[in-house]
Order: sequence, then C-alpha cells, then structure tokens
Amino acid sequence: MKHHTHFFIAVPIEIGLRKAIQNWLASNKENLPFQSWVHQEDYHITLAFLGHVDTDDQLKRLSELVRDKVANLSPFTLSVKGLDVFGKKDAPRIFWAGIEDSTSLHYLQKQVFHACKEIGFNLDSKPFRPHITLARRWKSDKPFVKPEVFREAIHNEHQTFLAKKIHLYQTHLDRVPKYEAIDVFHLHGDE
Repeated sequence: MKHHTHFFIAVPIEIGLRKAIQNWLASNKENLPFQSWVHQEDYHITLAFLGHVDTDDQLKRLSELVRDKVANLSPFTLSVKGLDVFGKKDAPRIFWAGIEDSTSLHYLQKQVFHACKEIGFNLDSKPFRPHITLARRWKSDKPFVKPEVFREAIHNEHQTFLAKKIHLYQTHLDRVPKYEAIDVFHLHGDE
C-alpha cells in the first residue's frame, strides 16, 4: 500500500513569497550552515501530518471530508513574521519562517485536524505553530545565532499572500522537490 511514503495536509506558499524567501536566503545562507535546505517549491504551512496511510480508501474518505469541511470557508490573508527554530537554540533541528497569528488559519487547521481524527488518523496533539520550514539539522561547531533582519528584507507586496486552497501532499524522498500535491481543496466561502 502506502508504507514507503507519508502524507500531510498543508497550505501551499504562493510564488511571490517563495521567491522573496529565496532572495533573502541567497545572501544569508553562507552564515547558516544547515545540513539540508528545503526546495522553494516545497514551502508550505502544515495543518496535519498524517504519516503513513494504510489504504487508498482512507485517503479518498479523508479527501471527501476535508473538501466538505473547507468548502464554505473564505480565502484569507497570511503574513510572514520573523525567523525561529525548533530544537536546541544553539544547534537547532529545524529553521523556520513564522506566520503572523491568524484566527482564520487556526480555524482551518482545526477543521482539517478534526476531519483527520474522524477518519481515524492518529495525529500529533502538540499546539499548532504555523511556520514554513526552511532548513534542517544545524551542522556547525559554532552556536546558531538567529538572524535579526528578515521581514524587512522581503518587499511589502510579498510579505502577505492569500490562502485560497490547501493540498494533500505525498512525500517522495528520492525527488527534488519532494512533495507532490495529490489533491487540492479550494476555499470558496461566499464566492
């Protein structure tokens, strides 16, 4: 079945912001020795990590339920906000760009989370911390120092974007970019 790959549901990041992050990284990456950098086409905000999926039927039922739950939600604006890490502060596991607090995003995440639970997925119950993973595994003897300038380096028109759809992604560890959108769910709201 689907044991050699994993799945997750996420908000894709639009191209303007992806490029703006890449531009910032182009001049800052050399001071940030991480083992692996996320391809810009793989940037996303995870709403629910599903892990391995036993059957295609489980994915099909999940897709139907998620589509139903998000169809009446309206598109909403998201903004990037600063940089941070998960793991040890001086040798982090994950380096990420933050997303400004958004009631709409939290509501969307709850809807997706409940749909996944309803279908029988065992999800991580840690609090939702919306972010875009940029890199993994610090690989320097020197301690990590969080860069101060980030948001200012991204032009205003790319600091925000309209979240109008979410994707069900499948991971392909042998490819770059490694995430494939296998289903798309549009937020329609009152359109």
